Amino acid sequence: MDLATALNIQPGDLVAFVGAGGKTTTIWHLMRSLVARKERVIFATTTHIFKPRRAPLLLNPYPDPAQVALVLTRWSAVILAAELGEEGEPQMAAHCPYPATARKLNGLKPEVITDLARRMPGVTWLVEADGAKGRALKAPADHEPVIPSGARRVVVVGSLAALGRPLDDATVHRADRAAALLRVPLGVPITPDIVAGLLGHASGGLKSVPARAAVVALLTQPEPAPRPEAAAIARQLLLGRRIRRVVLANPRAPDPALEVWE
Repeated sequence: MDLATALNIQPGDLVAFVGAGGKTTTIWHLMRSLVARKERVIFATTTHIFKPRRAPLLLNPYPDPAQVALVLTRWSAVILAAELGEEGEPQMAAHCPYPATARKLNGLKPEVITDLARRMPGVTWLVEADGAKGRALKAPADHEPVIPSGARRVVVVGSLAALGRPLDDATVHRADRAAALLRVPLGVPITPDIVAGLLGHASGGLKSVPARAAVVALLTQPEPAPRPEAAAIARQLLLGRRIRRVVLANPRAPDPALEVWE
């Protein structure tokens, strides 16, 4: 099963990615695989991403849908952002899944993306709607995530690389918030219960998800074989009412999808 099928992404969907531990890598893989299936794809952000060195890019805070459609007649995929932003960390840019400069791109307003998607039927939107500074997990701040209201699907991402590590700022973005949400001390070893509790929390992975959006949890890992803890996390997430599908994947592998639970 390819990753787009595993995540149940349909042509023309507006899909927002939140959380930590592989959002950009997942989006980049999906963009290339959907283009290979002859679909038209837009990679956009409501936060910040590194500027690609070689990719069709449009910078405009209020893109003209006719102009975007014209670009999509020449290229099957395009990256949209509002403007050039500040310089980022070169070390983080070097680990970006695509060739990138250290310069950041500032994202579009969520209502702009919702309006564009409505006016461009048949185009699949992959929107990075959260930032995590390269950490494996995160708890959102008050202003996060920034999900377009028109999102049909929200993918909540968390990395199993966090398992066994301390719940601290080296592994979890906004670790103090995560500890407060889960009512555990900072520094405790991260367990499957902590991962599931954070991803499935109304003020964690599910924060600001539009009421009508379908929700998929994406567990990422660097290993080629499925980690046994993934099934326990999936079972716990599926006990809630909001997440209806859990996918385990290695986003940097040629065939990322490893397991799917519903």
